[in-house]
Amino acid sequence: MMNLRIEPLHCQTGEHHMRVDQELFQAMETALRAGDSGEDTIPALRLYTWQVPTISLGKNQTPEVALAPKWELWHNHPAADTDGPASLVHRPTGGRAVWHEQELTYCVVFPIRHPLFLSGSQSPEDVFGNWLRTSAERSGVTNLSLERGSSHRDPLGLGAAPCFASTSRSELKWHGKKWVGSARRLGQHALLQHGAIRLGPAGDKLEKWLTGKVLEEDRPWQSLPTPEALSEQLVWTMLEMLESNSKL
Repeated sequence: MMNLRIEPLHCQTGEHHMRVDQELFQAMETALRAGDSGEDTIPALRLYTWQVPTISLGKNQTPEVALAPKWELWHNHPAADTDGPASLVHRPTGGRAVWHEQELTYCVVFPIRHPLFLSGSQSPEDVFGNWLRTSAERSGVTNLSLERGSSHRDPLGLGAAPCFASTSRSELKWHGKKWVGSARRLGQHALLQHGAIRLGPAGDKLEKWLTGKVLEEDRPWQSLPTPEALSEQLVWTMLEMLESNSKL
């Protein structure tokens, strides 16, 4: 029996990505609640890019707050706001607003009681953080650090600060700055985690659009791998983790 369902790297609309991710999560939650052990209960990994520059909001966010003071103008006259995004979607996960462009996005859906989380002291946060770091290092990314942050500020993600301008409990940093923005949804039996892995500076457009502030950015973006190269390592590293765990 396979231990991971994989949807290889592909490009689609934000609406498509969020719908498929939600369907995977809901199918696993329903199957596990019913005590099934079929395909819907097998962990899933999706890797994708976005057709157009898109802002995603966390499940608990409202655009009126998260995108103030730009929301009203963009919502009513998007063509008049040339600095705004081409599209807006809500994620099924929590967290804050993210501008999706020049990035690789991952989605993982796992049973909460998967042996990967139960075989030792590692939480899902630790497991996925180590997976991301190992995959990136195998792709040639250097100057990475996995650091513990603070989760006490606005834990529901209701505020207006963009994802990459805030800290969370565990951050994968590159050259000392947040590199991957992750958000999670927990059901009774399944979990869904999203992650935006930045491969260029375009993610800073969100803060510039909302505040007019141009962030200082001197990281060597040209040294990062292509989405294709990084996605290949993400797949192989996850498969190795699952295989090693199955032998315990």
